[in-house]
Amino acid sequence: MSFNYGKKILFFVFFVLIFLKICAQTNQFPIRMEIEKESNISKSRLINIVVALQNTGSETFSGNLHPILPSGYKATTGLQIPITLQQGEKKYIPLRLMADINAKAGSSEIKIQLLNLTGVIISEQITNHIIEVDNNLSMTSLSPIIFRNSKSEPISVKVRVLNTGNIAQNITLVCKFPDPDKGNFFIEQQAIIDVKKDSIFTFNYQPSKSLSDISNYTINISGFRNPEKEIFNTTSITVQNIASKQKFQEAQYGNFSDPFRNEITTSYRRVGENLNMYQIYGSGGFNLPSGYLLMNGNASLFSNQELPILTNTNISYHQGNNVYNVGSISKMFETTLSGRGAEYSHNFGNNKRIEMGFVDQNFNLIEKNAFLKNGYGFFTKGSLNTNNDDKNISAAYIYRYDPFEKGKHHILGTEGNYAFNKIWKFNGKLNAGLSSYEIRDVLKPSLALETNYKGAIKTYEISGNYYYSSDYFPGNRRGSTQFQQNISKTIGDYNFFTNFNYSNFTPKFFYFDRSQMSENFRYEAGIKFPSIKKINFGISYQYQNESSNSYNNFFGSWQSEEIKQLSANRLVESLTWSSFKTKQTALLSVENGFSQYPLQENPQFQLRFNANYSFRKLNLNAIYQKGSFYLSEYAFAYQVNKNEDYKKLSLALFYNEQFLERKLNVSTGISYVDDIIYGRAPSGFINAKYNTKKFGAFLNTSWYNYSIGSLTNNILTLELGITFNLKKASLDSGKKGKIQIFTFYDENNNNIYDPEEKPAHDYIVSINNVVLKTDNSGTALYKDVPFGGFELKQLIQQGWFYDEQKLDLNKYNYPLTIPLHQNGSLSGELFLDYDAKTAVDFDIKTSSVFFNVLKDNKIIERFSANEEGKFTAFLPTGNYTIIIDESSLPANIYCEQKTRNISLTAGEITKVPNFILKVRQKKINKKTFTN
Repeated sequence: MSFNYGKKILFFVFFVLIFLKICAQTNQFPIRMEIEKESNISKSRLINIVVALQNTGSETFSGNLHPILPSGYKATTGLQIPITLQQGEKKYIPLRLMADINAKAGSSEIKIQLLNLTGVIISEQITNHIIEVDNNLSMTSLSPIIFRNSKSEPISVKVRVLNTGNIAQNITLVCKFPDPDKGNFFIEQQAIIDVKKDSIFTFNYQPSKSLSDISNYTINISGFRNPEKEIFNTTSITVQNIASKQKFQEAQYGNFSDPFRNEITTSYRRVGENLNMYQIYGSGGFNLPSGYLLMNGNASLFSNQELPILTNTNISYHQGNNVYNVGSISKMFETTLSGRGAEYSHNFGNNKRIEMGFVDQNFNLIEKNAFLKNGYGFFTKGSLNTNNDDKNISAAYIYRYDPFEKGKHHILGTEGNYAFNKIWKFNGKLNAGLSSYEIRDVLKPSLALETNYKGAIKTYEISGNYYYSSDYFPGNRRGSTQFQQNISKTIGDYNFFTNFNYSNFTPKFFYFDRSQMSENFRYEAGIKFPSIKKINFGISYQYQNESSNSYNNFFGSWQSEEIKQLSANRLVESLTWSSFKTKQTALLSVENGFSQYPLQENPQFQLRFNANYSFRKLNLNAIYQKGSFYLSEYAFAYQVNKNEDYKKLSLALFYNEQFLERKLNVSTGISYVDDIIYGRAPSGFINAKYNTKKFGAFLNTSWYNYSIGSLTNNILTLELGITFNLKKASLDSGKKGKIQIFTFYDENNNNIYDPEEKPAHDYIVSINNVVLKTDNSGTALYKDVPFGGFELKQLIQQGWFYDEQKLDLNKYNYPLTIPLHQNGSLSGELFLDYDAKTAVDFDIKTSSVFFNVLKDNKIIERFSANEEGKFTAFLPTGNYTIIIDESSLPANIYCEQKTRNISLTAGEITKVPNFILKVRQKKINKKTFTN
């Protein structure tokens, strides 16, 4: 025990002596050390540090300068620099450091120590070096064009992502396949790309038959940084389906925006216990040698009717700038013409159009013995600047015979849109009418005008709508006056708004003597407050006044023309909340105030409560109302029970979900309504729709029950249907022809097919980016090609090529003979020349080094070397320039002689002189320091 205690004492004494010796040495060599560093050092990987040393002691000092470096840093001047300082001497010692590509981005600590000859630290200083964060990523497709020979083979899309920055990055790639049978089909891949590394991503997809039938389409790939989902690059790959027979398809159809859906739907519907309905409807079109036909049909048959009903059924022929339409016609002018008839339109270029037509106003196309009995009319309309929404004008003349009013109406009108700038936009309509009536010898003129505008005055946003029509105007809005004005202003995060609406409805008819009058006025002003934690609040004041003589029969005075009036003053409070992350929204609004009813002396309190909540695919709505907000509600409630206030309770719950990879969509909901007018009315529905590429099926069912007093009724509705999707067509209104292609090996180069020469089978021909492969007889067929210019584009193939040319299709059958000439080939390789001792760090993949081939100063071909640095290419005979693409060379690699000129001869392999790649050398900086 005592022996161990003595050992501890000796060790302690020894430690103290060592410490005192070190302190004595430190005091004996008092050295001052400071670090000086160049400015803007954070922008460079080369670090120049100067250490200032001064011996303030009385003896000569000898030791070493020792830098302690973070990972990824190197000292080109060494890690032990001998130092000798005489008494009072001052020296400046340069240190050369370098941060390599693996050095961490951001701030790194560099420690400089001064050691004596025994390794004891005499002095220590710390400095920081900052490397700016570089998150650059590049993405390129390995095959920008994919040629697909078989409809059964999958598509394999490959892209290369290179991290040229200095931090590892977590990325997501999204590849979009535009498959018409599945919509846009997305495939995602995630990965972490290390610094100065690259990765190859492969997306495999089996296209549907519809996608395989399209001659060419584009696959888009987008790259995102995680977790912010910031996009860093996009690229696209073109897929060309090769076949011996192809149909012309416009670019818009390659994106599946074809508005002409070829489909037929049949359905059966049962309403209640007695009514059955059978229906068939659909649409489709097909091309003709000149133009195309488009057909729409809708036929239904009710169990209590012998004659089917045909509506929305027509055939239209589109030929050039002409459109002929026969069948169901519906024209929405100031007075509507709808029924069976015919119309014609013609476009003069892209900016002018004329339309004309005749309509028998009977909605059923096959109605018997009713021709012109329900009224008829004809129209003509001319338009200018039809493709310009900001500045256009049109004029129309409409004639309509109304058998109920026994009147002949003529309407001449004009409409124009004009945008003064991006803020001020104006729309105006002016219609003049002239009517004559059989029951009265009178010629009645009339007028209707309307204007809409939108703009801003300084910080005030204003918009308005104004309409007026005279009492006998034979349009859809007869005897109407309507004013609407909105003004809003934003101050900071507060939004102030005000609006007023006024309408007056006083139509007059010669066959109906009783006067009608309805007038409404509403004014509102309010404020929306700034959002607080996703909550928005607003409050406004409303004044409403409504008067009419249309509800007097509900008050027991049918013959009376007395005007009944309702007025109200209300406050409207609204509260909304939303959470994008959790996909929730909530809305709560309360309208409360007092209303003066027609047959009551004192104002009555009224309240309406509206709440809505949605969570993902669930939606809940609730409404409670006490008191009549409109004159119609008061009149209906008064007729049922004049001593009871109008009350209403409405509850609804809806849910929507998709199953089976979004092929099955199911919507369902239940609701309950209880008010004094309709009684208690629970209801529910279930709608299901299943879609595939060839057919779809749907089931719609609903149940509705209402009970008012002793009256109770149940209505059950059931609908079943199936849709057959037919093959879509790219419809074109112009003339179309077919190009009959024949290819042969022109061995004697005379461009003529000689008896001894052979047809070229399985040869690929490209016309306007559509690729065809010849059959065993050397032929291919390109159909439904619009008249006009097209280009025969070269696709380099081993051994043979054809000349590119521009041709003009001006007839329905166009024979195209393509002689093939033998081409030449080239080969070469990359050679890496560097000194391992002096070269900086580098990393190279020869398969990522690309070359551009120029002819007549135009790039005609681009290829890359393989993993061994070798490359080959096949080109037509002629003179070319091969240039290495410097942007594809990795960091620290360069090529002094980047260009090679070659001449290719048919059937021969031309050797391209080697491209010598060199590696940049380490730099040695020198600097002289003096006392």
